[in-house]
Amino acid sequence: MARRKIAMTGCLSILCTAILIGGLVQGAYAQAPAKQIKLTYALFQPATAALSKVQTEFAQELEKRTNGRVQIQVMQGGSLLGAPAMFQGIKNGIADMGNGITSYSPGNFPFTSIAELPSAAQSGWVVSYAMYDFVTKYQPKEWDGVHLLTTVSSAADAMGLGMGKVPVRKLEDLKGKSIRTNHADITAALGATIKDVPMAEVFDAVSKGVLDGVHGSLEPFRAWKLGDVCKQVTVNTAPVQPSILWYNIMNKNKWNSLPPDIQKTFTDVSKEYVGKLGLTWDDQGVAGVEYSKSVGGAVYFLPKEEAARWQQAIMPVVDARLKALVAKGLNKKEVDDAWAFFKSRVEYWNGQQAKNSITPLVARLEKASK
Repeated sequence: MARRKIAMTGCLSILCTAILIGGLVQGAYAQAPAKQIKLTYALFQPATAALSKVQTEFAQELEKRTNGRVQIQVMQGGSLLGAPAMFQGIKNGIADMGNGITSYSPGNFPFTSIAELPSAAQSGWVVSYAMYDFVTKYQPKEWDGVHLLTTVSSAADAMGLGMGKVPVRKLEDLKGKSIRTNHADITAALGATIKDVPMAEVFDAVSKGVLDGVHGSLEPFRAWKLGDVCKQVTVNTAPVQPSILWYNIMNKNKWNSLPPDIQKTFTDVSKEYVGKLGLTWDDQGVAGVEYSKSVGGAVYFLPKEEAARWQQAIMPVVDARLKALVAKGLNKKEVDDAWAFFKSRVEYWNGQQAKNSITPLVARLEKASK
């Protein structure tokens, strides 16, 4: 009996020791801090640019919401990757994250270009979310090798036509005028003569009369001081200018290496910043109009009937672009369905503006012009 008691006591001692050691080991693992994930984030614009400021805030918010488990080194002004090299550079892992523009990779985003056609988006907030829905739904193969974080663009229904001397009030006023634009087919359909002038040279070209004007977003009237030479600004309130998709992406392998909870946090924060980036574009448009007014410019808004004429003038171009995608090998039904889907998302997000205290851009511009 005594031996049995001793044996049982010995077993209990061994068991207690094992439990104690196990607890200590488990405690050591529990107390060991998670390894910090370090990422590089390439921005091609200077730190002073409006989007760069918001994207730097985006990186800081990601760090905050992951409780410091992620550290992001922001590389501004093209110091790591310039705009033309951005997409391929992220894909190849030169940087872990980066922002770029589809137009810097011409021909590389055929399916995505459907979401860049003229739409009825009433704000940058709207078109940015509609683009996000489009890319995340279809996940076009042209995005292989990267993971999409955010999309952003300016509102298609508030493009500006800045003229050096002669005001434009109707389609006929544009006939034969030399115009700089990012979308030659659209502007040519309105009757203008296209001149390929680098943005950095537009100011001098207009001031010397080499160029009659510029057609595009309203942001350059302040950012590039075009308001100083383009004294006649016409705001086209119909969707006659395509949107260009700006993106934030991450290297696909790097994304796949992130823990699921970190991925979820990145996705949640990214969705929030789709809207914030879109509003930033709207703010820049408003600032462009305010600047033009401050330097003595005249800002004119096309009446509804005239805006409808401009929209009708470019519809053949929209159809031609869709047909060109089919000619390149895309399935016609898929193209048509995708275009219908994008327009439906624009309509949906237009309807969400009031609920989210978003003012349509044209209304903001009209207020700024008074």
